[in-house]
Amino acid sequence: MTDAREYHQETKSGDTLAFYFCGWEKCKPGYTFGPAVRPHYLFHLVLSGCGFYERAGKRHELAAGEGFLILPGESTCYGASQTNPWEYCWIGFGGRDAERILQECGLGEENPVYEDRSGGMLQREMMRLVDSFTHSDINEYMLLGRLYLSLSYMVSKAPVRRTAILDHISCSLEFIHNNYGYDIGVAEIARHVGIDRTYLYRLFQQQMGQSPKTYLTDFRLQTAAVMLRETSLSVTEIALSCGFKDASLFDRHFREAYHCTPRQYRLDV
Repeated sequence: MTDAREYHQETKSGDTLAFYFCGWEKCKPGYTFGPAVRPHYLFHLVLSGCGFYERAGKRHELAAGEGFLILPGESTCYGASQTNPWEYCWIGFGGRDAERILQECGLGEENPVYEDRSGGMLQREMMRLVDSFTHSDINEYMLLGRLYLSLSYMVSKAPVRRTAILDHISCSLEFIHNNYGYDIGVAEIARHVGIDRTYLYRLFQQQMGQSPKTYLTDFRLQTAAVMLRETSLSVTEIALSCGFKDASLFDRHFREAYHCTPRQYRLDV
């Protein structure tokens, strides 16, 4: 008879990561599941024995220390060996950041099979997650914390990434969009990205067609223009909210970009 435990409790960290369920099973010889479709990500880690995993017409033979990922909406099938049936544990999860985290683990549509190199830490943390449900003091923070810990042991030492240039640009833009209202400049952007400001300047010129300083100023002015149109805040309030040190500096930059004063712009729209 198959020995198994499975626990369901939907727990979310905003919309970034959501825990749905986890479980453990020691399969009987030849036990199979599927083909079936899941609505979320489902990761299995093989603890002992061996079996197979099929997706997109391809069969993968797996053994202890390996795992496989099931993607949302994808039909898959998997089963235990007849002679050495596997024991595995699993976690079901989703959320906005799930795909990105899995990419850093080296997992995705092109590579659904995982080799555990955590020295047993991943297995320990996933089983702790399963065992959490046997305790009366279980709570959502415990579940999310252990989900994050499990995923942390899967992240590659050298994460699968896009080109370094696009990563630097993306990181710079995110920093600007989140911090434009503060007293930041090119030095702070370069420090956050972890590259020299001269190199940052060159990347922006190549990829954005303008310097990081110009992009930052333009973004501040575009945000200010929206606030002038859609809020009743004073010009000074908008200037300070968009990272300008005073209203006169804001007025000068706004005139250069929009060929009118902020007050005139507000009246015209």
